[in-house]
Amino acid sequence: MLLSAAALCAACGPDGLDRPTRQLLNELDGYVSARDVYVARKLDQMDALRKLAQSTEDPRMRFETEMNIASEYFSFSFDSTQKYLKHCQELALDPLKDRDRYNLASIKLGHLYAKAGSYMEAYNLLYQQIDTASLTVPLRTEYLFALYDFSMDLAGNSGMVEQLNIADAASFRPALYFLLPRDSKSWRTVLRDDLLSQERYAEADSVGHLLLAGTRPEEHAYAIYAFYLSDIADRMGRSDDRMYWLVKSAESDIINAVKDYASLTMVAQNILSTDVDRSFRYLRIAQEDALFYNAKLRPWQISRSMIQVQDAYSSRQERMQKFTDGAAIGLAVLVLALSVVSWFYVVRSRKLSQMRKKLEESNARLTAANETLNGLNKQISNADQVKESFIVSFLESFSGQIHMFRSEDNRLRNLLKKGRTDLLLKDISRSDRSEKAREEFYNTFDTTFLAMYPDFVEQFNSLLKEDARINPPKGRLTTELRIFALIRLGVDDSKRIATMLDYSLSTIYNYKVSVKNNAAVDRDSFEERVKMIGK
Repeated sequence: MLLSAAALCAACGPDGLDRPTRQLLNELDGYVSARDVYVARKLDQMDALRKLAQSTEDPRMRFETEMNIASEYFSFSFDSTQKYLKHCQELALDPLKDRDRYNLASIKLGHLYAKAGSYMEAYNLLYQQIDTASLTVPLRTEYLFALYDFSMDLAGNSGMVEQLNIADAASFRPALYFLLPRDSKSWRTVLRDDLLSQERYAEADSVGHLLLAGTRPEEHAYAIYAFYLSDIADRMGRSDDRMYWLVKSAESDIINAVKDYASLTMVAQNILSTDVDRSFRYLRIAQEDALFYNAKLRPWQISRSMIQVQDAYSSRQERMQKFTDGAAIGLAVLVLALSVVSWFYVVRSRKLSQMRKKLEESNARLTAANETLNGLNKQISNADQVKESFIVSFLESFSGQIHMFRSEDNRLRNLLKKGRTDLLLKDISRSDRSEKAREEFYNTFDTTFLAMYPDFVEQFNSLLKEDARINPPKGRLTTELRIFALIRLGVDDSKRIATMLDYSLSTIYNYKVSVKNNAAVDRDSFEERVKMIGK
């Protein structure tokens, strides 16, 4: 048993993760911290394409350019993709009067609706508005593949929508095998799905690796192929391989600035029982990206995982409470044992006068021990109150944001159903819920931190020159104080601080430099002095 315990400690860290998984997640954290860089690069590319489209006068070139823009936006922004595809439909009708181009834009738009979870819109467009008799062979292939993908997505998420009368995905495969070039990526995608449906997992795994072999992580397709390899590994009972491919899929999503994804959410679900804090951080990022993409399917899926996180936090708090209760019982037993020993020496002292001096020393030690135990009990009680206050504040803040977002989404959905697009656009343009959420986060952070370190502001000011000291409103922190409060909590990476406080990296740097320039102590050791506050 001792050897088994030692081996277990060697394989797992304090977070309960085994070493390979921890290394994978540390690597993923590096990509997560660089999300803004990849998004900025994506926005620069899109800006260049938009300028090219605006400068193009030839309607055919304009159509091709905007279809390319829609393709780039497909996994980044639902609203922008929809906007460009609808404009391509308009260009195809007038001035091009090109039915083939109109059908191509319509098929892409229907495919977008299907991937975003707007199943009724996808059904109406793909099944009721496209004249299939007029489709050329290439367009028919594109159309059948869109229907196939629609059927696959609908089967995987049918629990949240009304039942639609569409063909099963398997019914499209014979035609796709015939129309698609053999051994092309699309052909192999259909073959992989076919093998999975027949539970021929080893063969499906081989096809999945063939798809991935010719694809780089800088291509969005890499994330999709890696995600399916994780699904195959899960069905084959290979949990390590499943986590590996999920992480690789999530990394590719980040590299390509994808906003509509599932991999990071599933990574968070897998580590929920062992690393609840990291799980929550991943889910928060996934929720932010899903809301940015603005489709109806993904936020609904992520919200279910958020509920699991809340339950995990509650379970952890219960375990902490049980530990505290156990410690209190242990202390009580120790006090009782010391009391019995004291009684024994008192009785003995009546008979043996020579033991009196030892008894007095024992009583003195007992008194000191009781005072120490009382002090420890008080510290444990205070620490528990702060921790409980933090959890409650966090849950109330998160719950309040959910209710606020749900209320606003319901109101906007009602406007959309009534056709009041003018009011809908007006409300969306005036929406300030991200600012409200950020202010709520600041308020919760300030209150919780000051409860843990009530003398922080006073001790922080003692490190500054007298004319540069900061006097925030009671119970609140300024931006400078929040930055160094995070440093006191061990978050000394400027990128992480910028992400948590929703500022740019340059803003954080400027604040830190400004404060250090007014330090009354050595500016090179200023942060280390801040970390010692309250110790």
